[in-house]
Amino acid sequence: MSWTIEQANEQFEVFKKRASEDAEFRALALSNPKQAIQELTGQELPEGIEVVITEDEQGELQAKTLINAPASEAERELDEAELEHVAGGTSFSAFILYGPPYPERTKKK
Repeated sequence: MSWTIEQANEQFEVFKKRASEDAEFRALALSNPKQAIQELTGQELPEGIEVVITEDEQGELQAKTLINAPASEAERELDEAELEHVAGGTSFSAFILYGPPYPERTKKK
């Protein structure tokens, strides 16, 4: 089952209420939010979704949702060996020392 934003917001309100009333659940929510969510809702979070629960100065729970979509081959980060092949660059001083990277034009007389 997919979560809608409305369902997630509703469940977070239930989550906060239970955490305010149940010290054991609050401790679980802070240490292992994924397990606490599953215990409360009976649903697992979708793959690639991570929830971080923190407590602010007033003792209110705050939730951050992190989305870790699996990278496609085109979007993944390069490893060190691949970076060695593409590393490079230039600077303005390179143009002064070596000239522009394009062939010089022949001057017409």
